[in-house]
Amino acid sequence: MTVWLSPQDLQEAQMLLTNLFIEVSEQEGTLDGGTKLGIGATQLQTLRETKVRFGNPRSELIRLNDKLFKEIGVKLTERLKVQMLKQFDFYYMTLTVSMQSSPDIQFEQMDCMLEFGPNGPNEPIIHSIFPITTWREILSAGVGLSLALNGNLEWSAGIDTAAVNVLANLPGHIKAHVSNKDTLNAFITIPNYSFKLGKNDIEARGEGGSKCSWRIKKPELQKSQTVHFAVVFKVSKGTQSVDLTGLVAVEPNKRWLASAVRNVFEYLSEPNKALIQRTNEDSQGKELLPIGYVEQWIPFNLPD
Repeated sequence: MTVWLSPQDLQEAQMLLTNLFIEVSEQEGTLDGGTKLGIGATQLQTLRETKVRFGNPRSELIRLNDKLFKEIGVKLTERLKVQMLKQFDFYYMTLTVSMQSSPDIQFEQMDCMLEFGPNGPNEPIIHSIFPITTWREILSAGVGLSLALNGNLEWSAGIDTAAVNVLANLPGHIKAHVSNKDTLNAFITIPNYSFKLGKNDIEARGEGGSKCSWRIKKPELQKSQTVHFAVVFKVSKGTQSVDLTGLVAVEPNKRWLASAVRNVFEYLSEPNKALIQRTNEDSQGKELLPIGYVEQWIPFNLPD
């Protein structure tokens, strides 16, 4: 069972990192006979200065309706047309995550979680999200995509003619949703979409509920970059605003951390030794030492 992070985990992880940084600094100062930060403390300080932040979820917030799809020649399914007419208002949203860190730090994973509210009989419902696990092959190929929504509000993608040979290496369940960008017949929502996290595993969930989450394992995070997550959600007709809470965090690779402090490891306290020796696979919550951020948009106003 996957255990996801909480705001409390982020707060307590900062305390653990601060305590570890102080202890490593003291031990390196003792060993070197000085006060200048040693190798391990420098690496820990760089990790503590890592920044992850959300962009503005309103920047590409669009209400979806039958008229909009008709104008671009895409036919909605009858089920969705009835829902849009009588029951729900549908919205598309892109949420960006910006990351600033040192390329020297190795991260094990990135977590991003969104929760819509308020709860109750009229709580928002997530219809579809992107990226999802089945798309990892095309995302790992490193080609630019024109991401789109088809008539069932599911994801399709177009790629440049120059990269069309990538299609031959894709599994059938993905190939059916990817085409030449010039022939893509869908509502284009993210032109030139690029998911620059290298070859990684994506674990995503949330369709049909009010919460969604992504876990990107083994991300190739660089010094500064932006990652895009997309959501289609629906609310009861006439709803003017919802509540939205987001949490994003990156977790360092514990093997990298052990290597960074190896010169003073034997002098550290037992709790810190145990924290470092515990692998990512054997850790959870604050023990993963996540660097993260929580933001709330309450109320989150919806466009007409």
